[in-house]
Amino acid sequence: MTLPQGVWWRGKAWISPGLGIFLGHAGNHDWHSHMAHQITVSLNGSLTVKSPSSSLTARAICIRAGVSHRIEADEVLSIYLDALSDEARALPDNVGVGITPIEIGDTAALRKLLSSADPSAHQIRQMVRRVLNLTTPPASDPRLQSVLAALKAPINGRQALAIRVHLSPTRFSHWFVEQTGLPLRSYRKWSRLVIALQHIAGGANLTAAAHAAGFADAAHFSRTFRELFGLDPSSALGHVSLKG
Repeated sequence: MTLPQGVWWRGKAWISPGLGIFLGHAGNHDWHSHMAHQITVSLNGSLTVKSPSSSLTARAICIRAGVSHRIEADEVLSIYLDALSDEARALPDNVGVGITPIEIGDTAALRKLLSSADPSAHQIRQMVRRVLNLTTPPASDPRLQSVLAALKAPINGRQALAIRVHLSPTRFSHWFVEQTGLPLRSYRKWSRLVIALQHIAGGANLTAAAHAAGFADAAHFSRTFRELFGLDPSSALGHVSLKG
């Protein structure tokens, strides 16, 4: 279906391990839930985020991973934090489990950095931490880093991951949810999508990116993209410059 004029997603996006950013005009999308924490800031007033059970209007809103939602906004800065990232663990304790307002710093310096010729991932990450007023995160369970590394390998089933951290498969599933708030299957789906987007940012087409990330084909990738973002990748990326 062709979207009406004026409702395309337009702007720039950056994707790197653990962190994603969108800066621009928010367009049409359906209900969706992605497996990263999202902080969206209105750049021209306020925005409204709706979940199936609530609605919130504020300048900046945190949407926790796994929460089904829709956004009503115009010009926005959206920051996506991987559930296993240091930045996610450093989020304020008063940011709840659904959709909640969040206090942020001035976004001008981050927007200026994103508009520069070639900002580094380190520069962007440091500026994001400043905007979100993040302090040093609490120490993480070292087993999480081991699991995160293993999830990048071709063979990373639940049993192999459980053996890696010396847990039974059943206990591992519970432990992973305790640590991340997400089921392993959901997190793994999100991880594959991020890998595909990194390949697209590097110049690969949808089919090549889908295969490189472990999807069966481009159609499988597109279905997952719609599930996690609420629209198909061609509509999401057609007017968005994606950089890795």
